[in-house]
Amino acid sequence: METLSPRIRSILRQADKVAASGKRSASTKLYRQIIDEAPETVGAWVGLAGVLRNQEEKEAALQKALELDPENAAATRALAILNGEIPDEPEIIESDEVPEEAPVDEQVSQELADDVSIAAEETETEFMASDQTNEMRSAEIVEDAGADVGAIEEDEHTLEYVGKVLHCANHPNRETHLRCNKCGKPICTSCAKRTPVGYRCPECIREHEENFYSATPLDYFIAVLIALPLSIVAGYIATLVGFFVIFLAAAAGSLIGRLVFRAVGRRRGRWLPQLVGVIVVIGGILPATPYLLGILFGSFGLSLGLLWSGIYIVMASGAAYYQMR
Repeated sequence: METLSPRIRSILRQADKVAASGKRSASTKLYRQIIDEAPETVGAWVGLAGVLRNQEEKEAALQKALELDPENAAATRALAILNGEIPDEPEIIESDEVPEEAPVDEQVSQELADDVSIAAEETETEFMASDQTNEMRSAEIVEDAGADVGAIEEDEHTLEYVGKVLHCANHPNRETHLRCNKCGKPICTSCAKRTPVGYRCPECIREHEENFYSATPLDYFIAVLIALPLSIVAGYIATLVGFFVIFLAAAAGSLIGRLVFRAVGRRRGRWLPQLVGVIVVIGGILPATPYLLGILFGSFGLSLGLLWSGIYIVMASGAAYYQMR
């Protein structure tokens, strides 16, 4: 018996069913599709001959089937009927009625039994593949949640997560289904912070950041000692350069930030960037005080100088803060 791919067998069974229901045009398309993809399929040639109207095309299809399988009983019988050697059988008529079952010879019955067996094997294989796919998807979901399969069976927190509604540890009146993937604490969507390894609570994130921040109290004192005089000098220069402060302010703030960062040994602190940014603001305000007082006492001609100082304060403080992060 010829070996066909599962796809071709599936299309062939479908074509045979459509042909048996009396739909010539649809079954013809299916048989021709099979022949285009697998010309060596004997069943497709025999089936095509059964639905064709043209006698010459019928004979050509049956001859092709016998070339591929000279002992094919269905093709031999159909060709004999076509040549008038044995009585003709009723042709397939376009109708929605299901035709009565006709007796088939022993070999055709065996072929049908083989097809049924193959279909059963394919169905079983598809179900097994489906089960394996579902198991793989379940494992992927568990991995995405930041837990392994063993933890699901043994971890008490995970069982609670799956089984019941929790209440946020920071907001007891809020229901949630989330837990911190590090400490297991229930957290609501407001408290949950997304990280590359999953959702965590603010406390665990802060604890992790403490390992990153290594600055000491002395480093804060050094930052003030370095940043304050530099900021005052840069702020005073900003009042003199006028319009060009737009081009110099960011560079001045970056320079102050880099110098302070080196002075504290490149250590980072949680509040060091904010501290240096505030010092730069103060350093820009002190030289601009005369302009501010002048405006308060009615000297509006000094307002332009105050504008340049304001631009410097905004740009320089932002640049210094960025350098310290």
